Amino acid sequence: MYFIPVTQEDLFKLLFAVLIGGLLGIEREMHAKAAGLRTITLITVGAALITMLSLNFKDDRVIANIVTGVGFLGAGSIMFSEGRLTGLTTASSIWVAAALGIAVGLGEYGLASVGALLVVLVLWVFSRVDRLVDILGREIRTYEITYLAKENKQEQIEAAIAACKLKVIRRRRMKVGENVLQSIWELRGALDRQTHFSDIMLTDQDVIGLKY
Repeated sequence: MYFIPVTQEDLFKLLFAVLIGGLLGIEREMHAKAAGLRTITLITVGAALITMLSLNFKDDRVIANIVTGVGFLGAGSIMFSEGRLTGLTTASSIWVAAALGIAVGLGEYGLASVGALLVVLVLWVFSRVDRLVDILGREIRTYEITYLAKENKQEQIEAAIAACKLKVIRRRRMKVGENVLQSIWELRGALDRQTHFSDIMLTDQDVIGLKY
C-alpha cells in the first residue's frame, strides 16, 4: 500500500479551498440557489483534493477530467421554466468553483484569492445591473395562450401586445380543439409591460389558458 503523508501545505490547501468555496457559496446561499454554501464548498475542496492527488501521481489528465465532470454537474442545474432558461448562473458558479479549487490544489493561492473576489464581485454587483436591464426592457417571455376560436381574436391579442409596447420575436398558432386555438408568442419588453400584458390576458373572457 502506498501512503502519502499529509503535510502542512496539504492541510493549508484544503483549508484554503474551504475558505474560497465558502466565500462563493455564501453569496449563492444568500440568493437561495440550489447550489449553495455546502455544494459550492464541497466542489471547491473536491477539485483541490483531486488536483493535489494528480500532482502526487504526476497525471495531468486528472485536471481535464475535473473540468469535464463538473461540466455535467453544472448542466444538471439548467432547466427551462416560465418561458426562459434558468440555472445558467448556478451552472457557471459550479464550474468556476471547480476552477478555484484546481488553482488552490496547484498552490496558486494569489490567483485563487483574486479569482474568488472577482467572482463574488460579478455575482453581487452584476446581479443588480442584470435586474435593472430586465426592468428597462430586456426581459423575454414565451407565452402559450389558449383561446376560443372567435373571429379576429388573434388580431385582438396582437393589438394588446402592441399596446403594451412589446416586441414579437416569434409566433406560432395551432388548433387544439374544435373551437379552440392555441398560439405561442415570444415577446421582449420591460418587466412591467410583460406583467401588464399577462394581466390583460388573464382578464380576457375568451382566453381559457395562459402559460409563460
